[in-house]
Amino acid sequence: MTSRTTRIRAAAVLLTATALTVSACGGNDPGTDEGAAGEVEGSTIVLTTITGLAPQFEQYADAYMDAFPDRTVEVRSSTDDAAEYSQQLATGRISGELPDVFFNVDFLADTLATNNVTLDLAPGIEEGKLGDLRLDDFLPQFVGQYRPLDNPEQVTGLPVSADSVGLFYNKTLFDQYGITEYPEADWTWDDMLRVGEQITTASGGDVIGLAAPLGSGADQIVFGPVIQAFGGFVYDPDTQTSGIGQPEAIEAWELMLSAFDSASGPYTATPDPTVNFNAGNVAMAIASRGGVPQVQATLVDVDWDVQVLPTIDGNSTAGGGSYGLSIAQTSTNQDAAWAFLAWFYDTDAGMLVAQEVGGAIPPTEDGIDNGIWRDVSPPPANIAIFGESARTAVLLTQMPGATSAVLTEATTTATQQVILEGRDVAEAFQEAEAIVNAALAEETGE
Repeated sequence: MTSRTTRIRAAAVLLTATALTVSACGGNDPGTDEGAAGEVEGSTIVLTTITGLAPQFEQYADAYMDAFPDRTVEVRSSTDDAAEYSQQLATGRISGELPDVFFNVDFLADTLATNNVTLDLAPGIEEGKLGDLRLDDFLPQFVGQYRPLDNPEQVTGLPVSADSVGLFYNKTLFDQYGITEYPEADWTWDDMLRVGEQITTASGGDVIGLAAPLGSGADQIVFGPVIQAFGGFVYDPDTQTSGIGQPEAIEAWELMLSAFDSASGPYTATPDPTVNFNAGNVAMAIASRGGVPQVQATLVDVDWDVQVLPTIDGNSTAGGGSYGLSIAQTSTNQDAAWAFLAWFYDTDAGMLVAQEVGGAIPPTEDGIDNGIWRDVSPPPANIAIFGESARTAVLLTQMPGATSAVLTEATTTATQQVILEGRDVAEAFQEAEAIVNAALAEETGE
């Protein structure tokens, strides 16, 4: 999950760059909607998703068309490249040629709503266009990621999966190097870092005890919950400021940075595909439920499992986020688009396929408790922890306009300055905070 969202996070920049043109239509006001209901039976809708998810959505479309042979869903693949993806959406809104249904993602949702790309789904859901499903059936924190900051009563997308992270661990490597202390539910971050360093040392550096939690410094899904666990914040919507350079946050950065060259090996700006959990040379790694199928396919003869992420001062540090589906304001086939969403979010229809094909955890209470995602053959034996993590996950912070992209660049730069240049942690992240707050002030007019 983290790699996918990192690849397209910068899409917010280009979308905002086109805001002067698009925003001439006003805010996300139903009055600006140029779409139409259209017909359901005999309909054809276009569904656009990023390249990485296209194979899954082609299977979803096939299953839908098997269920409704007189309806057609044409899946179009957009690139994972941020600039190209965002340009397609911005251009499509201006020209009135947006797809009927399309991929959305938590950190872009507010920008897409502001730019009148997405339809407000709340009235349609209230009218029963998702069948028996109501907004209250979804986990509120995940739906909240698709509520525009300026219009929180609206909902401009629905999450596909309640994604959260857990701690993956390779028991075979633990045993190989004589480490008998497997991760437990009551572990703290100190425990994780200590055991990670033990494995790295025992292997003579041949094995990475813990994949660097901070990564390149860009992954808010990891650093956001850790900062919050220390009592800090990434972004405060009330003051419209970032706190990534405040004392509580500095404690968090120091903890995460301490993994480099001990438990986690040296810093790399880009992921090294030869050193990762799937390759079998990393003993522990923070990753999402969506990574389970790939690990199962690659670590065939390896004993591995998952555990809830360790705590800090008793606070959960499990991050979460989601991608979702939206309907375009300009779609002329909105009833057909609604019909597809009604099928897709039905736990006995599309959500069943999404669990089988995409490893999705349905973002509803019923889906978490009773979904077939839980019924996998071990490993991992402890897959149910992802349901617990989804309920307690600290989700990606929604920030206005392009400021989330500024945050990503600022935290990455600060991380590199500390690790590669030896800069003081507080100085580096206080400067990063100043950069983000300047961007926030410009964005909000404060």
